[in-house]
Amino acid sequence: MFKKGELTTEQIVLLIILIASFAVILFFLLKLNLGQETDTEICHNSVVTRGTSIIPTDALPLKCKKQYVCISLDGSCEAMTKPDDLIKVKTEEDVYKALAEDMADCWWMFGEGKVNYAGSEVDPKLYCSLCSQIAFDDSVKNLFGNQDSFDKKNLYDYLAKTKRSDGQTYLGYLNLQGFEGYSGEYGEVDLTKQHYSLMGITSDVSTWGWIGIVGGTAGVITAGIVLFPWTGGLSMVGALTIAGVASGGGVVGGVLVAPVVKGLSGNQFIPPSLIEVNSQEFKDLNCESITTSS
Repeated sequence: MFKKGELTTEQIVLLIILIASFAVILFFLLKLNLGQETDTEICHNSVVTRGTSIIPTDALPLKCKKQYVCISLDGSCEAMTKPDDLIKVKTEEDVYKALAEDMADCWWMFGEGKVNYAGSEVDPKLYCSLCSQIAFDDSVKNLFGNQDSFDKKNLYDYLAKTKRSDGQTYLGYLNLQGFEGYSGEYGEVDLTKQHYSLMGITSDVSTWGWIGIVGGTAGVITAGIVLFPWTGGLSMVGALTIAGVASGGGVVGGVLVAPVVKGLSGNQFIPPSLIEVNSQEFKDLNCESITTSS
């Protein structure tokens, strides 16, 4: 006879099964990498909260983390130790798709141009967010004819022609309607270097803002960066280029750093763009601060 409070054999077996089942479920949840999605949601919610709060923005820090991403053909990643996300690709177009998805996620996290999370200050400033730091494994160059770089125009062509699940093209979703008409140089994406998936927001409404105006139709220039006013679409207001000269409908001799758009919030934004890590172009943006943590 069993004493009161003792477990029967059937109860012990049932308890072991329950514990084992819980362990299996926990294992698969971790394998699904739900932590990254949670970080994305946390960031998005903090952006929306900050943009809609009556409390000063300094009192509501953004809860956004930079993700480390590696794009690889063979599944290895010599370029980055322990990336948060290792994306395997098989074709050149897969590379563009991975970059497009990363840029779209970044745009969503920071409010799709609808949220002023920078606040309003007397002096216009640029606040930058580093959504991802992207590395290319050395196997990826095999998809580009064993070249160490590819023309950034190919990426923007992909953004212009490829539709998302919601029916919009990536270019349209990023508020870049009309950018297909950009006539300047796009520059190269160096596969041997790491790149930020970067976006920015100005703290002032309807202004060229952080880099100051000089010389009317000659564009806007400081520290080697030119902001050439753009009229290709309702949302497009400019294109940041390196040492370009504005001429007619395009930029002569300039190399694209990033487009500039006006969002529904009234702020000017740099929509998610690939900019080489710690490059001169990145430094010339004069970011007032970086709103993402490492």
